[in-house]
Amino acid sequence: MVDQVDEGYGKALIEQLMQRLDLAAHDFADEIDELVDRLKRNSATQEELRDRIRQRDSEEGPEASTAADLGDDEITEWEKRLANLEESAD
Repeated sequence: MVDQVDEGYGKALIEQLMQRLDLAAHDFADEIDELVDRLKRNSATQEELRDRIRQRDSEEGPEASTAADLGDDEITEWEKRLANLEESAD
């Protein structure tokens, strides 16, 4: 297609396309770098939270953490929802 365009116009078109391709590649690389940095930060945060949970579990014992995490109100609400779903399915 470039051969069909005037000689001077074809070179300018190719240069413009190369500049746009180069810009797109740089933008993509920048976005990937940003995503990798965000992933690293999230991973560090997750590790920190896991360490806190493990530490709390070791201090309180497994029974205390399970009871504290679930809570009686949440269990009963969940059971109510399941019962309603089962009734509506029948």
